[in-house]
Amino acid sequence: MANIDRIVNVQISLNTAEISREGFSTGLIVGAHAHTLGRVQTYTSLDGMMNDGFTVADPIFQAANDYFAQIPKPKHVKIGRQKCAVELTVADIEETETYSVFTLTKDSAGNVTTLAYRYKNVGYTDVEDILTGIANLILADADAVVNPVIGGGTLTLGAKAGKDFAIKVSDNLSTRALTSTEAIAKTMAEIVAEDNDFYGIMLMSRRQIDIMAMAAWTEAHTKIFGTAINEDGAKDASSMTDTGYLLQKNNYFRTFWFYHQDAENDYPECAVMARCFSILPGGETWANKRLAGVTPSQLTETEYLSITYKNGNTFEKFRNISITQNGKTAAGEWIDVIRFRDWLVEEISNRIFTLLVNNDKIPYTDAGITRVEAQIRSALELGQARGGIAPTEYDENHNRNLGFTVTVPLSSQISFGQKASRILEDVEFTARLAGAIHCVEVRGNLTYDNLIVDRLATGGVA
Repeated sequence: MANIDRIVNVQISLNTAEISREGFSTGLIVGAHAHTLGRVQTYTSLDGMMNDGFTVADPIFQAANDYFAQIPKPKHVKIGRQKCAVELTVADIEETETYSVFTLTKDSAGNVTTLAYRYKNVGYTDVEDILTGIANLILADADAVVNPVIGGGTLTLGAKAGKDFAIKVSDNLSTRALTSTEAIAKTMAEIVAEDNDFYGIMLMSRRQIDIMAMAAWTEAHTKIFGTAINEDGAKDASSMTDTGYLLQKNNYFRTFWFYHQDAENDYPECAVMARCFSILPGGETWANKRLAGVTPSQLTETEYLSITYKNGNTFEKFRNISITQNGKTAAGEWIDVIRFRDWLVEEISNRIFTLLVNNDKIPYTDAGITRVEAQIRSALELGQARGGIAPTEYDENHNRNLGFTVTVPLSSQISFGQKASRILEDVEFTARLAGAIHCVEVRGNLTYDNLIVDRLATGGVA
């Protein structure tokens, strides 16, 4: 049978490629734990975290609880793992009970190996006997990936020969992550190598050295980092050693900090990030937000002014409502402006990239330049629709005040050499930020004097 292609040949190309977009509404909680082998895990609920071994006593779980408690809230949160040793304790002693420890490790090919250590309690032995029995089982295993150390009623399991590991235990045992000795830069390098699709970073450590290291790392990446401190120096305008002062001194535009009286157990930065990430970039402000599950700080006006003098943020009670105050990064810029700017850069880049890869050719002519201009305008119009860029407005004389302008060169203005390079330059735009109203000042007068009476066109008195 003859092929119809001889007469009619139809081929349809798919010009629908689109580069992936950064997740400007995705948060990452970074902390020490050994519940999973992956550097990054994504959770849509606290139940999923408990299934992986997290307990309500884990700081990471408590931070995630503050994250998920907001209304509205993002759909998921990512947990970034910092390597650490694990402290194991006996939760319950029962005769003939079996105490089980499972270590998991993964080779370069991704194959997971699980090693099981089961110690059966014979008679009512004490805690030390049980932990010693588990430790001896591990020491006797030439393939073990952890080193056991007993002391003070606990069993510490650390990495052996630099091997990475995860720990699972039976219900009669409990684990606690110890302070990590892994450098923040190393942790973040491993995290982004595995999954870089996140924007907001929350760090469990409240140590100044760790906060400053994370702030330095974040400043070099298109992310934002939030933390909380309860240092007395943060409330003292003259202090020059507290973390808030150092963050401001280093002019960190991508880090924001809260003074919080219970910063060791409460995570206002997680709550506000979740609350604001539920809103598309451009539509939010980080001040005046109510946070569920977070206890407000009790501050004097002097303390508040000292904190904001260092560009810090607070969560305080106003009569019967508690809200966030300030909404700035350590460098003094509004958090929402940084987020919106990052989103706009990504939006314009992706639109132009998509234009270039989905067309066989964009000619270096007025028509081709206009197509590039159209992509920029579309991104700016979307920024207007989302509330980040001001709309066209009018002054008292009815003159237009544009929300944005875009300028591109004419093809005739571009040199032969520039066209030969195939790089389009001198494409520029200016946009007015819409900003946000955080507070209102009203001045009024009460008087017995007569006021001006306006008469309506019908002769009535207004």
